[in-house]
Amino acid sequence: MSVLLREAESLLGTLVKLRSSREDEALPLAAFVTERLEGLGLEPGRYGDSDRPAIFASHGDDGVVLSGHLDTVPLGSGWTRGQGEVVDGRMYGRGTCDMKGGCAAILLAAEQLVKDGVPFSVCLTLDEEISMNGALAVAQAHLLKDAPAVLVAEPTNFDVVVREKGLIQFSIKTGGKSAHASTPALGENDVAKMIAVLGRMGDLAKVPDDPMEDLTVCVDVVRGGSEVNVIPDSCEAHVDSRFPPDMSGDDVLSAVRGRLGDSGYELKVMHLLEPVGTDPELPAVTTLHEIVGPDAHILGVPYATEMVMFKEDNSTLMVCGPGEPEQAHMIDEWIDVSSIPKGVDVYVRYCKRMTDL
Repeated sequence: MSVLLREAESLLGTLVKLRSSREDEALPLAAFVTERLEGLGLEPGRYGDSDRPAIFASHGDDGVVLSGHLDTVPLGSGWTRGQGEVVDGRMYGRGTCDMKGGCAAILLAAEQLVKDGVPFSVCLTLDEEISMNGALAVAQAHLLKDAPAVLVAEPTNFDVVVREKGLIQFSIKTGGKSAHASTPALGENDVAKMIAVLGRMGDLAKVPDDPMEDLTVCVDVVRGGSEVNVIPDSCEAHVDSRFPPDMSGDDVLSAVRGRLGDSGYELKVMHLLEPVGTDPELPAVTTLHEIVGPDAHILGVPYATEMVMFKEDNSTLMVCGPGEPEQAHMIDEWIDVSSIPKGVDVYVRYCKRMTDL
């Protein structure tokens, strides 16, 4: 086992064991990362929410920004492997792939870049799975504007992502009247009303042929009723929609309202991220593609990353990192530990090449 591979396994194991879902205290992990960056002679600053800050540090001026998030979704149940367990070169654990593996590669690349005197910046956040307030705060502080590129190390198996769909999440509420279930005529069953309302979305809610190019609308949460013998007087549904670059969030809402009609429900936007994309012909993109190799694809994805929060401060944005994207949020999530040294090599070479463009 090479020295770098041993370092990658050790660092990733530490990051995984410092749990960081919304259910966990994030500041111990923030302190660990801050101390590590300070050990390289950097001066990390904190931005955004104090309990889940974004950590930003620079070495030199006008270098590539290497970005990642250290928070994870909750652990969940049903795991057959231990957190940080390594079997046949794979490390298992929540966040190994999404995306503490990418963050480990960034931190190890930072060590080499400092030794080589190459300018770069590091942006590590702790609230990507919740709000992305940290990434937004970094963009609003204009810390990215002079960077030749912002590279997000989310797992892509080293494909180069240059386009993401938009995201809009909204709630739908109806209203009813409570009564005893033995006398339903005295009440108004709100669950029944919601079923009828959601049924009107019809074609919008079907599974599309191409989830990257087509609109998707998914009803993912429905809450209503209290007891089996009580007519429910309230019901609420939460809907997630991903939309292509030729649409906006308002277009999605217009389409939904067109199916639902003008009355009988209340619709409220919970979260909105517009689409984002980078010209694949830019030298910053083609250079990264050359470094990762000809087998890599330049593509778009149906999900959102912090790339979208950076777009107001920098327009040269990409996602490329170690790990299989299908592992994100899975039980027994894993990453091939050998992909982390590859990530280190890609990021070091990219930062060096971009100083010459």
